[in-house]
Amino acid sequence: MSAPTAAVMPRQVRTARLLLLGMAFAGMVVILALQEGMTSYGLGDLMAPWILVWVCALLALTYDGRARGGTRVTTVVVMVFVLVSSFNQALGATAPSEFVDAALRIVLGLPVVVLLLLPEPTAWFDRAK
Repeated sequence: MSAPTAAVMPRQVRTARLLLLGMAFAGMVVILALQEGMTSYGLGDLMAPWILVWVCALLALTYDGRARGGTRVTTVVVMVFVLVSSFNQALGATAPSEFVDAALRIVLGLPVVVLLLLPEPTAWFDRAK
């Protein structure tokens, strides 16, 4: 009898994980860079979508072996909410910093959603325990 082989995380899932962790770091940098002169309302408005990105980054930390299909679906749904609000913010931006903030979430978030919806990551998350 051969020993059971360990499930290896697909390349697409590793890439999505790295993108999410990179987005979380980028969010901290953006908030620190843009917080000067903002009211508490403005800072909350700036932080709201990034908090959802940080939740997705925390979910990405569980992708190694404990995560199943629900984690993938939750990440995709939350990222879709982030993307919808980012498109809305980018289209209604009045300052270049608002546009860059939203564009950063779009450029890094859209590939995450696409990568997690591919067949290989779907099969990996739905594997037997």
